[in-house]
Amino acid sequence: MNPGYEQHLEWVKKRRSELEKNLAAMFPEPAELSLEIGCGHGHWLADFAVAFPEKQCLGVDIIGDRIERAEKKVRRAGASNARFVRGEAFEVLDLMPRHVRLNEVFILFPDPWPKKRHWKNRLFSVKFLEELASRCEAGVRCHFRTDHDPYFEWAEEVIAEQDLWKRDREAPWPFERETVFQNRADSYQSLIIVKQ
Repeated sequence: MNPGYEQHLEWVKKRRSELEKNLAAMFPEPAELSLEIGCGHGHWLADFAVAFPEKQCLGVDIIGDRIERAEKKVRRAGASNARFVRGEAFEVLDLMPRHVRLNEVFILFPDPWPKKRHWKNRLFSVKFLEELASRCEAGVRCHFRTDHDPYFEWAEEVIAEQDLWKRDREAPWPFERETVFQNRADSYQSLIIVKQ
């Protein structure tokens, strides 16, 4: 095997082990979470946590600097019910303790990966919805919002390709707080899907 590849596998193994320990320490007991994937600097989740102090909130982002800023925001807001973890969405869902369940999920303005050769990197996919479903009971809602029309169309196609989640066209958006990306967008589209 290529030494560089072996080194990469060791790094991934170490990163996953640290993430698993971190999540276990965060949630040593059964918990039900409001999850934001791609939380950025935490603006939205900090305000959500303040508005709903009875909910346990977790924000996930791949970039460490964003997590540090998000943690500062919730401390300043006095929101003791919001936590953040650095990680890739699939790994967080995979490594979260089994006694942790999701009550609701928010995916706000994820990277649209606009070039066709990069579409495989888009978070919203059948594989993602399958992984997410394994953490949710029937009736849990996942909220998706994007300012990239082709990504929205992609999301609609993904929903049609699977039967674990169904679109709910009547459900109201549960919480509005303008995000950085929402502020920059000329327009955006939202959808809500429900675990079957």
